[in-house]
Amino acid sequence: MTNPFSLYWNKNWTFQIVHMEGGIYLEAKGLGIQLRKPFLPTENPLIAADNLVCIEDKNRKSLFNSWKSKSFIA
Repeated sequence: MTNPFSLYWNKNWTFQIVHMEGGIYLEAKGLGIQLRKPFLPTENPLIAADNLVCIEDKNRKSLFNSWKSKSFIA
């Protein structure tokens, strides 16, 4: 049984709460990647999903900017 929900601001992602490996996880799928993090009982599902995607977005932007700023010497 799945329970997908989506964030209004980002339609490219789907989220679900899954029970696996003895724990409960928040899983995000979108843009060709899959992210997963433990879901705590005190967390709000929408805020946890937002934070999961936001952290991944910051990591990808940082990697892209570091790659873009390198000067290539031939």
